[in-house]
Amino acid sequence: MSQGVTKIALAMAFAALLPSCFGAQVNSRPVGPVALAYNFTKPTPAPAATPQPQASLTVGQVASGQGAVEVRGFHEPPDWGHRNYCGAGATQVLLSAWMTEVPDIEAVAKASKLNPNHGEFGADASNAIDAYLNPFVVPALGQPRYKPEHLTTLDEVKARIQNDIVDQQAIMTFGHGVPMMVQTMTRTMPGWNHWNATHMITIFAFDFSHGDPALDTVTYAETPSPLAGYRGPDFQTISVKALWVAMQAYLREFPADPMNVIS
Repeated sequence: MSQGVTKIALAMAFAALLPSCFGAQVNSRPVGPVALAYNFTKPTPAPAATPQPQASLTVGQVASGQGAVEVRGFHEPPDWGHRNYCGAGATQVLLSAWMTEVPDIEAVAKASKLNPNHGEFGADASNAIDAYLNPFVVPALGQPRYKPEHLTTLDEVKARIQNDIVDQQAIMTFGHGVPMMVQTMTRTMPGWNHWNATHMITIFAFDFSHGDPALDTVTYAETPSPLAGYRGPDFQTISVKALWVAMQAYLREFPADPMNVIS
């Protein structure tokens, strides 16, 4: 094994221990905000003779056991210096539900105390979110809306997702529900080609109408560039069971940051 290959192997092994997104270089994606590509309405099994446009995403609860919040997607800059910015990218997605003008990724990273070599921690991400939202949220609610927590059961996570996204107080006060962030490991998540790193994502929609974790789903945004190892679309929908596998892996593999849910 050459010295260069040895260094790469060591770097990859070390990266899995960091509170960050980090991967191998592949082709790059565009940088900056992207159009919302998620549609809550599923296509019907029988296609119509003439394709019909699907209904637009509805804010709040759209059906029994379902809900969604409109967000925008963001891409992290495709360079080595931004390989660990998944927390800042996820925060931009979350803030886009609340703010017309979302701060750029560098401003969010600074507010989150992000270390470009290691990423950021859940409590710091939560503090940054509240710092941006408090000027108009605290006067309306009397307190910050987000806080980091350590949730250890799937039932707790499901309840938090549903309660936040269809939060009636938020919908009545601000005109939208509340997207939330969770911490995961990437090994079992789509688009990561089994690469394993700590990761933050923003969940903005759910379908719990089946009553079965293998069939119930959540939809979330992915912001890392291909340099960080992600090779999938801007928005992903996975089963609740798959989400919980990735979240449990985070609790098990990175106990240094127990704050695995920001809601």
